[in-house]
Amino acid sequence: MDFFEKYSFLEVLENSNFNGLGWAVTSVLFYLSLYHFVLFIKSKERFYLFYSLYAFINAVNLIKRVKSVFTEAVYTEFSELFIHLNFPIQFASYLIFSFFLIEILNFRKHFPKFTTFFSYYALITSSIFGVLVLGRYIWDGYDMMRGYYIVVFMPCTLIFLIYGIYLTIKTGEKVRFFILAGYLILGISSFIFAFLTFGKDVAITNQYYYIYYLAVLAENFLYTYALAIKQREVYEGKIDIQNILVEKLQENEDLRDKLNEKLKEDLKLKDTQILYLEADAEERRVAMLRADYEKQITLLHLQSLRSQMNPHFIFNALNSIKVFLIESDKENAILYLNRFAKLIRMVLESSREFKISLGEELDVAKLYLSLEGIRFEDGIDFTVDVQRGINLRDTKVPPLVFQPFLENAVWHGLMPKKGPKSILIRVFSEEEGVVVSIRDNGIGRAASGKMKVNQTIQKQSIGISLSSDRLNFFNQSEKFNYYFEILDHEGNSVERGTEVLFHLRK
Repeated sequence: MDFFEKYSFLEVLENSNFNGLGWAVTSVLFYLSLYHFVLFIKSKERFYLFYSLYAFINAVNLIKRVKSVFTEAVYTEFSELFIHLNFPIQFASYLIFSFFLIEILNFRKHFPKFTTFFSYYALITSSIFGVLVLGRYIWDGYDMMRGYYIVVFMPCTLIFLIYGIYLTIKTGEKVRFFILAGYLILGISSFIFAFLTFGKDVAITNQYYYIYYLAVLAENFLYTYALAIKQREVYEGKIDIQNILVEKLQENEDLRDKLNEKLKEDLKLKDTQILYLEADAEERRVAMLRADYEKQITLLHLQSLRSQMNPHFIFNALNSIKVFLIESDKENAILYLNRFAKLIRMVLESSREFKISLGEELDVAKLYLSLEGIRFEDGIDFTVDVQRGINLRDTKVPPLVFQPFLENAVWHGLMPKKGPKSILIRVFSEEEGVVVSIRDNGIGRAASGKMKVNQTIQKQSIGISLSSDRLNFFNQSEKFNYYFEILDHEGNSVERGTEVLFHLRK
């Protein structure tokens, strides 16, 4: 009590640069910087990184004001360095704070054009300012650097600030009001502080510096609370996507089990009927019926192979979604999941058919390649070239017959390849029918085989063997002569690759 009788609360605040209060605020900023940098390392969320840098720069900027602690000796020893860092630190503080707002308010989703524009602006103005900072030491360009900061950069920053307030409100994000309150408190307090100390000596500046300290504390409290809310949103978003993924997996498992059970029952019933008819009818009648039932069994075999093939393909697609979840790429996971749902619908619809048109099969191939393209940083350049005059509706093929070869082209040909990745699908006619060519510019089967030998766990693709069996059964049923061949193209990086030719001959 003697302390408060001797010093009023206002006197304690007015001596904040000398009695440890200023150092306490500076220490809080250093702690928040370190804490959120650790969160960034763990979560890879960029709003943690930008806030950590923003808090660190503000803490460094306050060191020169704090007295009666060891930092005063540091500032005294390196005063020239701190003076030279004054404008660069303030410049960096504004830009880093802007990118913090862009990340935490999800501007990339809500305002992609503005985000791109501001990123280019930040790059250009940083480059110019960096050259002027160097010019301070090369051609004595301090006045030029200071003039650019005051006359060009600060007015632009004010314009972005005003427009940023409008965009912040428009985002609809939960944290927007905490962010607004934070920089409005700091902005108003800074204005009051500047008004009270403008043109005054250092003693007056030290007396009213507590206004800035309190504003910094309030601002960072609000930003920290906003980051906690954002962290919760990110966590809940990941949980929602995981739940959707689990539901899709369960639906696929249930569908596969029901289909396999029905196929087993149908096969058993057909076998029983064949045995009964062989024992009860004449030899000619039995032979005719046996041929008919063998055709139906062939169809059931095809359906059984297709039921094995669809879960294999669906598992690989769901595995891609899992990769996005692990990498915390929520937007790509949702985009991939939406396209995947559309592809699943097309696959399930085609699964009920024994044969589909070549046009429908090419539509499935396009959607599959667009899904796989999302997983690559530069995408996959795929083209479908159909010769004029070919009727894609009249040419029939087994559903998903191309998919295993496309999957091999992506995973074993293009995935290990560096540089542009492309797949060309050509449909053209020959004397005896139609030819479908699937060619990639990947590393080739020989190089891919060497990589498989070096792997600890080697996997064998079941998709191509299943496709071969399906084509054989399809030919038996439809009296067609469909077959495929695989060609290896050698040469330079442009000519190298693998080509699969499907000969669709009736």
